[in-house]
Order: sequence, then C-alpha cells, then structure tokens
Amino acid sequence: METGKLIDNETWLFAVLVPHRDCLPALELYRKSLFSSGMDGGFSFPAAAPLALLYRPLNKAELKNAATELRRRQGEKHFVCIEQKENSIFKAGHNNAAEQDNTGNTLRFFGPSLELPCIYFPDDSVLQQWKIPILAPAILAPGDNTPNPLPQAPNFSFRAAALANLCFSRELSGFDTAYSFSWELGPLQWLPKRV
Repeated sequence: METGKLIDNETWLFAVLVPHRDCLPALELYRKSLFSSGMDGGFSFPAAAPLALLYRPLNKAELKNAATELRRRQGEKHFVCIEQKENSIFKAGHNNAAEQDNTGNTLRFFGPSLELPCIYFPDDSVLQQWKIPILAPAILAPGDNTPNPLPQAPNFSFRAAALANLCFSRELSGFDTAYSFSWELGPLQWLPKRV
C-alpha cells in the first residue's frame, strides 16, 4: 500500500485490529450462522475490526505507537465482545445516509462489537473513527435489515492482537457488487506483551 494513495468511491482504507488466529474458528462459525440466517454479506469483510477510516495508510512508526498505546491502556485485560450492533462508514462530501447509499459512498457493518479504549491516530490520517468497533463485520447492502431472530454471538475473548492498514475495495464486475469485496492487509504490528 502506497503512502498518499488517493481513495476512490469504491475503495476504503482502514486502520484495523486483527485478533490472534486462536479465536478465528469461533468467529468463522458465527459468520457462517449470520450467512445461514440470510445475511448475504456475512463473509464480505476480513477477520478484523475496523477502528478508523483513513485518508492515508499509517506508517510503521505510527502503527507501532498506536499498538503500544493500546496495550498500555488495555493492560492485562482481554478484548471482549459486548453486543451485536450496526454502524455505518461515510465518505466525505455527503450529508446523510440516504445520499451515501445512492452513491456507493457508505458501508453498513453489523456484528459483535468490541470493548476497547479509543486509540490516537495522527489527525492528518483519520477521516472517521469508532469508539465501539465491530469485529469481522458483515456487510449490509442498502435496504437490507438484520435477520430476525438474530443468531447468538459467541463469547469472543482474546488478548493477543495486531494493528494494520487494510485496503478494502468493492468488486465492480463478475459478482453481486453489494456483497463482493476484495482486500489487502498490510504488515501486522503486534501489540507488545507488556508495556
């Protein structure tokens, strides 16, 4: 991922929290249950939690500083999921969700939310940041609703995690573009064991 890359209407750049692979089996079972319940975008995002929408990728030093700060603020506590919820990502230049949905400049996420401290990222890098991020979110297309009843979210808990840049793009041909995305995960910056 190139620093200073311009992001078009079909590409988003995120800072993400990547959980240790030990929790992936339970996470994949949950995603499968979302998909089986009718949520077609259950597998549309990688196994990571978007923390911030970025103007530009974070460099290695910025990722390391953020990882160190997160470990210091989190201490010895595990990262835990607290509830299932929805949130939206808006691109700049649009005033409301309806306008965003009509232009492809919004993403609606649903999944288990994480309880974690808010991390500082450089001001010149952040377009939008979430206080309560969602882990491995399903994508909801415009007009989609969450299933009723909802599948039960498993009790996710992990301590080992990494921060990374994630370039996330809508696939424009060959598939249903409401749910078809590709992504490139940058190098992982693991949180230190102790600070």
